Formats: sequence, structure tokens, C-alpha cells
Amino acid sequence: MIRPMLIARRALLAPLALLAVTPALANAPKKKDGEGEAKADPVIKLQSMALPIIVDGRLVNYVFVQLNFTLKTGIPTTVFAGKEPMLRDAVVREAHAKPFTRPDSYVALDETRLKASVLREVNGLIGPGKVALVTLVKQTPRNFVPPPAKTGAQAGGTPAPGREPAPDLNIVP
Repeated sequence: MIRPMLIARRALLAPLALLAVTPALANAPKKKDGEGEAKADPVIKLQSMALPIIVDGRLVNYVFVQLNFTLKTGIPTTVFAGKEPMLRDAVVREAHAKPFTRPDSYVALDETRLKASVLREVNGLIGPGKVALVTLVKQTPRNFVPPPAKTGAQAGGTPAPGREPAPDLNIVP
């Protein structure tokens, strides 16, 4: 004969076990109509990277960036497995060698150059033509640094009193 206490315990534990399994079922891949296996999300989300803002060889700020890239249809996400550290290293090295600094901001990076660099490096790691899109999700500066001061010619007027415009070093006699 089964004890009443054992039945009560099972009745209490069954719903708790179901609650523990529910999040796993919610995150399980969904099957599409007519497919035996669901397709993986082709978007690869990279961890945040700190890239420098360097002006005249001097570190001015860091910008933390979040990047994603989307693989072309039919390319499995496993082609990038284990290669994120190499991609991050290559991008950070390039950011120090040829900074992605914008001429008008010390708190944002040049998106076009950064995306082109990431695309070039990813193509080198997984093979050309497998990435459809590189997306810069977010840029967060470490510090707020005011934008570069405009000289008189850039501002369209004369420089402020007591301030000389920066000399143009590209003048050839």
C-alpha cells in the first residue's frame, strides 16, 4: 500500500519539475512547416570591444562597440565556431594601427571603416562571400570628450580673439 505522504510529495514535486523544464522548452528551436529541422539564426553577435580614439598619436578616449554580422542563407553558424577571439584581436590591432577616429567626434567611430574592417577580417577567417551584412549595434564612449575645436577656416569665420589657427603643414613652397 502506498503511503499518503509519498503521494502528497509526488503531487507537490510534479508541478515544480514542470516549471523547471518550461524555460528550456521555451528556448528550444521552433520547427517550421514542412521542415524536420529548424534553421539556426544566421546572426552572430560579437562580444563588446573597446576601440581607441587616437588623435595625433595620443589616446583621447575609448569607445565600446557591439557588432553583429549576418551570414548568407545556407551558411551554418558553425563556420565561425571558435574564431571570435581571432576576429576581435584583428579588429583591435587595426584600431590601434589605423584608428577608426572620426574627424568631427571623440565619442564615436567611423562606422563605414569599422564595418569594412570587420567584413575583411571575417572573410579572411571563414572564407569570402559568406557574410551578408555587418551591423554596428551600439557605440558607448568611455568618457564624454568634447568634439575637436574647429579652426577659423573650418568654422567659416575668423578665429576667436587670442587664438591662432593651426598651421597647415601640407603647404609646399
